[in-house]
Amino acid sequence: MTSVRPHDASEEGPRSRAGRLRLDGRIAIVSGGAGGIGQGVAELFVAEGASVMVCDLPESEGKAVAQNLGPTAGYTALDVRDPGQWRNAVEACAAAFGAEPDILVQTAGIMVPGPVDTVDPEQFRTAFEVNVMGTLHGIQAVAPGMRRGGRGAIVVVTSMAGVTFACKSLGPYAASKAAASSLVRTAALDFGGTGIRVNSIVPGQIDTPMSRAAGVPAEFFDQMPIPRSGQPSDIANAALYLASDESSWVTGTDLLVDGGMEAGPVLG
Repeated sequence: MTSVRPHDASEEGPRSRAGRLRLDGRIAIVSGGAGGIGQGVAELFVAEGASVMVCDLPESEGKAVAQNLGPTAGYTALDVRDPGQWRNAVEACAAAFGAEPDILVQTAGIMVPGPVDTVDPEQFRTAFEVNVMGTLHGIQAVAPGMRRGGRGAIVVVTSMAGVTFACKSLGPYAASKAAASSLVRTAALDFGGTGIRVNSIVPGQIDTPMSRAAGVPAEFFDQMPIPRSGQPSDIANAALYLASDESSWVTGTDLLVDGGMEAGPVLG
């Protein structure tokens, strides 16, 4: 089970200076919250004062995460491809926490490999149903409540494979993540002036079961400016910034959290 170190109030930073939790009183839905990046986000958000609805399909894992987080967390099943289940998640927040969510962090996604010339069209379609349509359904589910409340922060986890460079034999995954990134920027424009901000996080290689399955060799990280794989906590901290009032003038952006991968390998 992924662990995120709780924020230390003695540390320097906006929280210690302000003397308050950075998400105090906020309500968040975290899709994909039963493990990996989503679990890291849920843990950090609760530590920073938010009430969090952990949403995912693995019921036993999702319930365990929520139970470990305490009374300000809950769990509800969510297949991101189903708009009805998204509406149920919003209603579950209202029932458990007294209000609809003003934060959405969409981490749920699937990695579908395949060369462009031989990939099964159904697999390609599935990647888009989860990674793109799932994002659209989530935004549409939370937007009405955010509009009524006059504020909201939507954070979508995309991928470097779809935003900054191509990856061989990852056509379905890369194309769907590129589409999700474009959707984020368009949504930011559509929500301009409503108090709703929409941003994406673009992770590098993060140490999760999904990325480990890709079999990236250890020497790959030796060439990076920060020579290690990323951890779920690295993405969680970026999500905390984008969800908090500290990023009140940030929308429509792709925030790279990649250990310097985009800058290029360290040579010489």
